[in-house]
Amino acid sequence: MVQAARTRRASAARAKQPDAEGAGDVLEAALAQLGPFGFYQGYVLVLLCIPNLLACMYSLNYVFVADAVPFRCMVPECEQTPPHYEDEAALALLPAAACQRYAPLAPDAVCHRDAFHLNHTIACDAFIYQNHDTIFAEFDLGCREWMRTLVGTVRNTALPVALLLTGYVSDTFGRRTAFCLFSACAAVLGIVKAFSINYQMYLSMEFLEAALGYGFNSAAYVMMVEFAHPSLRAVFACTTGIAYGVGGMVFAWLAWSVPYWRHLLLLIHALALLLPLYWLLLDESPRWLHARANAPAAAAVIRKAARWNKVIVDEDLMQRLSAECAAAEKPRGGACGAGSAWREVLRSRVLLMRLAVCGWCWASTTFVYYGLTINSVALSGNKYTNFALNMAMEVAASLLIMMALERIGRKLCIFLAFLLCGIACVSPFFIQHGGTSLGLFFVGKLAITFAFNSLYVYTAELYPTHARSSALAACSLVGRLGSVLAPQTPLLNMYVQALLYGVCSGSAALAVLCMPETRNARLPQGVADAERLRSAHPAPAAPAPPPPRPRHLSADT
Repeated sequence: MVQAARTRRASAARAKQPDAEGAGDVLEAALAQLGPFGFYQGYVLVLLCIPNLLACMYSLNYVFVADAVPFRCMVPECEQTPPHYEDEAALALLPAAACQRYAPLAPDAVCHRDAFHLNHTIACDAFIYQNHDTIFAEFDLGCREWMRTLVGTVRNTALPVALLLTGYVSDTFGRRTAFCLFSACAAVLGIVKAFSINYQMYLSMEFLEAALGYGFNSAAYVMMVEFAHPSLRAVFACTTGIAYGVGGMVFAWLAWSVPYWRHLLLLIHALALLLPLYWLLLDESPRWLHARANAPAAAAVIRKAARWNKVIVDEDLMQRLSAECAAAEKPRGGACGAGSAWREVLRSRVLLMRLAVCGWCWASTTFVYYGLTINSVALSGNKYTNFALNMAMEVAASLLIMMALERIGRKLCIFLAFLLCGIACVSPFFIQHGGTSLGLFFVGKLAITFAFNSLYVYTAELYPTHARSSALAACSLVGRLGSVLAPQTPLLNMYVQALLYGVCSGSAALAVLCMPETRNARLPQGVADAERLRSAHPAPAAPAPPPPRPRHLSADT
């Protein structure tokens, strides 16, 4: 009877288990069957790293495409047919000011110094360029530097639109749908941009390509985080950072090998025409499918992954997962529509405060990151080599993240990175040794890159599944305020810059301390899970059993 009672209690416990655990626990248990890493996870990792190789090329191609080209004023009285940039006779008649030339004494002046004023200059009517490899020369932007730098400003202005659009499409229609849609836009609009006939068309296509094509990388990142096992989530995310840095170094080599901007854009954007094929190669995120009350489809993806990993799934658990869709009434628009998801997040004080803190950390990070990057152009040397070394910092930071985030924890790592960046940015202004200052500059760049890449991992782990992509997009959207302000830092003196970088890094470091640790924590499925989020510490070891009491034999035994 005792055994029968125990059996009844166990059966009752199993019957109540789905309600106690909740949908998220059933999904977590189902995903845990696949193991931390197998053939299927490796396949997904490789597929989603490939877009990161291209993402850097699309985000930063204007660094080379809109780069300045050496130019001089045209001196009609001296120019040959066709005119040459290094015409010594024309160069002798030009003052130090790049946009001025000496005024001729007569309308029919000859090419001789005596035929021109000694000091009086006039504005140049036309310019001769050393080459036509960039839009600066091809669209005749000489002495209009603001039109060249406007390209980057227009792209950064389009990114908030891209992030909002990506978050909505990804959370409403799926990660895979968003990835394929936006990658197709990046390919087509980038190719059209390569055929721009004037500056206005190029600027318009730059905006459209950024607004409609930037989001494929964000969708791929969220999908990778959701496929990863909690113990390997940081490793998966860091692998994308390594791919991004490697893509930047490869792009530097491509830009050096193919200097003409039209050919360069055609080369890199033609590769994106293959990315929509991921619809056939990649499964939808099971977490998103489950959050949208499509448990049978989520179960189908898990079963496929189990076959690839050669593991046996618990059929009872899979049936419970599939039954959730029939047992639970679908809320409005699925498990949780995008609008209702955000209403739930905004009603939560915990998540609202978390969103504000993440927004400030992102804004501070982008301001310091892009500020240091923009001011790095003062470094001497070959521009392609400098760009490749700058992108190598991405690889180094990702490797450090891979080693540190799982061992030390997200919160402490990001806090130390912000603190180190602030110290490294301020210190060179009080150190006169050039080599030390240069070394500290790269330390600061490495630290802020570490913090930047870690924030992607950390932010994605802080919010529930049905709002994760939108929350990541919202934080990145707020962060774009920093990237908009960063180009203005060269107008400030170095002490003001040091103060701004130090304050931003230090305040972000303090803000991170208000956040929960997420190392080894499972991804929250709902708002309640996100509010209770904490690091999953290993269970304490069971106490050793007491030694057996010695038996004493006596005459009575």
